[in-house]
Amino acid sequence: MEPIIAQDIVRRHRNSRGIDGVSLSVAAGRCLGVLGANGSGKTTLTRLVAGLDRPECGTLSVLGAPSYPRASGLRRCCGVALDQPAHWETLSGRQNLWFFARQYGLSGSTLIRRTDELLAEAGLASQADEPVAAYSFGMRRKLNIIEALVHDPDLLILDEPSAGVDVAFLDTLVQLIRQRCERGKTTWVADNDADWLARAATDVILLSAGRIEAGGTVPELAASIGTRNRIDILLEGSGFDVTPTIAGVEAFSCDKNHIIADVDGDPELPIKLLGWITASGGRVRSMEIRSVTLHEALKRRAERQEAGP
Repeated sequence: MEPIIAQDIVRRHRNSRGIDGVSLSVAAGRCLGVLGANGSGKTTLTRLVAGLDRPECGTLSVLGAPSYPRASGLRRCCGVALDQPAHWETLSGRQNLWFFARQYGLSGSTLIRRTDELLAEAGLASQADEPVAAYSFGMRRKLNIIEALVHDPDLLILDEPSAGVDVAFLDTLVQLIRQRCERGKTTWVADNDADWLARAATDVILLSAGRIEAGGTVPELAASIGTRNRIDILLEGSGFDVTPTIAGVEAFSCDKNHIIADVDGDPELPIKLLGWITASGGRVRSMEIRSVTLHEALKRRAERQEAGP
């Protein structure tokens, strides 16, 4: 049985519907990335999977058992790090980590080795014996995440792990998640950083208004965008309503004085597009070129699904 199975789950909030009929499954050895704008339902869905809230409708099973209320034995198989870390402020980082390790059954030399490894991985070894009260927000976030990892859980659940932490730790976390996948462990990550999720996750879904708007594996989504770039152009005035016929320009839109163009990887295309806009009467104020992201690939897939065959 797959470690996470949701069927038509609903969880309402007072002023809105947080999750509205979500169905999904996550297989063993996979990492599901959950993307979405603020208010899309990422945290609500993550709390349901973590067993912190009960679905109002539908069914949700985690590691073969109902997600809520979560049996005590099942809790030891899960590691959860939400977006607001909570610690004993007067205790050191090491003492906080030891507490969680002991709660999950680690002891003796295994406890010492595992906590020392994770403190080093998080770049906290030199501050491990300082009180958490002296830690920055980023240090607290890293401590929170390794507390969820300390017992090598069958299911790891992370909410916004990229928020406030340094790039070196994010690189380390990618490696830790990939190693978990290789060992058949399952990981759930809700985050806003599409570029980082593209490295960490094996599969991704995009939430919007409490529903899954699109989804797919990271390799197939990456293949769908290839080496495409997105060009953002601001014009001096509005009223530009001409569409280019330049080979390699795959999408083009103009809203007032803002042009968005998706182009293939030809390095000459931005220059050609700029020249065409100028020749067509547009006066360019600024231009920015960037790679198309995983989030935009999901949005494109959602738009194609909505348009139908």
